[in-house]
Amino acid sequence: MKWGIIVKPNDEKARKIAKELHKFLSKKKENIYFEKRSAEELDIKESFTLKELNESVDIAVTVGGDGTILFALREIEKPVFAINSSAVGFLTEADGKTAKSRLEQILKGEYNIVERAKLKVVMDGKRLPDVANEITLQTANIAKMIEFDVLVDEEIIESMEADGIIIATPTGATGYALSVGGPIVDPEIQGAVIAPIAPFKLSARPWIVPYRKKICVELTKDSKEAKLVIDGRDYISVSPGKKVCVTASEEKARFVRFGESFYQAVRLKLVR
Repeated sequence: MKWGIIVKPNDEKARKIAKELHKFLSKKKENIYFEKRSAEELDIKESFTLKELNESVDIAVTVGGDGTILFALREIEKPVFAINSSAVGFLTEADGKTAKSRLEQILKGEYNIVERAKLKVVMDGKRLPDVANEITLQTANIAKMIEFDVLVDEEIIESMEADGIIIATPTGATGYALSVGGPIVDPEIQGAVIAPIAPFKLSARPWIVPYRKKICVELTKDSKEAKLVIDGRDYISVSPGKKVCVTASEEKARFVRFGESFYQAVRLKLVR
């Protein structure tokens, strides 16, 4: 089996776990490929881009937290086995203590692959990177609200002033969207969460909209400048009058799972 390894940068715990995995898989005479940045941190000479890993490996192993997973998912379409070295790591499936035993299960074929939806993002006719977690359209100026309309299939469902708005997949619903009052969503739900950020309107509430519909957020011409943030990594300026639209992507995020249900994960990692 061919393994790609992606490690959270500047994280001593993540580096330690990655070294142990490298040693373990080497003893099993497995093929191991390190992502370029990760290889530099671990003093490994041969390295690969995410795109090269996606073309070469059977399973991508991330060591870090949810941010490391989202970094990998920018290019990785192969199944991701996520190991946590961070505080919560809601999307992760193992930690440093259980990583080796989980690798043994994978080698024996004792695992499942689950698919999670991604969102396609378009602005000014240009396709931007797909979204595994969420996009956020937010004020570019501290303490200044933006004004915008939210449209579903070209019909306005909300007009408001707010610090911003989040459109999240069910996977991303347990992240930023949850912190602003959005719902926890079973990942089998085929829909996106729309969650306002500090709206200046008491009636503004989160929505769940089916994937078959197109969701757009359009800044009014009188709005302040905004920033579009894609999965917490890509930052794009959005001028007044511009429109950002999302629909279901043809691409999927794939995760290695071992039987723990979504509801178990919520109880263990979010209900503390």
